[in-house]
Amino acid sequence: MDENVWAGVRERVLRLAEHPEAERVFGARGHGFRLGPIMSEEQLRALEAELGTGLPAQYRGFLLHVGAGGAGPHYGLMTPSPGEDGWQWRGTGLAFSAQPTTAGFAGRPFVAEALQGELDELDAQEPEEDSFASDEEFHRAQSAWNERYEELYDAQEAGAVFLGEQGCGYTSLLVMTGPHRGAVWEDLRAADLGIRPTGHDFGHWYRSWLERAERQLGTWRGDDDAVGTREAVRASRKAGFGVLVDRVRGMFR
Repeated sequence: MDENVWAGVRERVLRLAEHPEAERVFGARGHGFRLGPIMSEEQLRALEAELGTGLPAQYRGFLLHVGAGGAGPHYGLMTPSPGEDGWQWRGTGLAFSAQPTTAGFAGRPFVAEALQGELDELDAQEPEEDSFASDEEFHRAQSAWNERYEELYDAQEAGAVFLGEQGCGYTSLLVMTGPHRGAVWEDLRAADLGIRPTGHDFGHWYRSWLERAERQLGTWRGDDDAVGTREAVRASRKAGFGVLVDRVRGMFR
């Protein structure tokens, strides 16, 4: 993704931190429109080496030109940082943090969709007490079912990074591997809605949030700020994320 898409974004975000009504924006109390320092190429290469794959281009550009984490949609973005156990995405500077993600876990295959089918089948097979001759047999079957369910549930998160907390147990994910690499998904399992795609890549997702925040606080500068947003949309379409939108628009022409 062209670095021009991120030009001026850091300054725009930090400008919102000085706005007297910044806390009107949902989630602002969680991040305060603060951004972590940008990352160096050396740091990014070290992270990618542990991840086992390159970072999605738009997200890589963000880390390189905007910040490692902090201000962002909902309660803010998790920050990748090295530690004794290797690289992890942590809730540095956030009041409400999503769960940490290790680079090794994020580098695994992303198969959330396939596993959802298995989970749905498993749901239909949950043991019923009346079907067993004794309590002991029922508890044994229930224990085995719970173990398998937790295994599949946790495996759904592999291949993605927990980007941030949305509230009410919902989180935003950035897919790191497979055909959906670079797309933002949502973990809505707290409402039994599974892990679902938002239909947006990282660049569109982040810049759309920033524009909404600026409009709400009256700092949106129209065409000056829209240039980068249009560039982000063009880049998204090149990556294949704008196809559905264009098809829908075509239906009404």
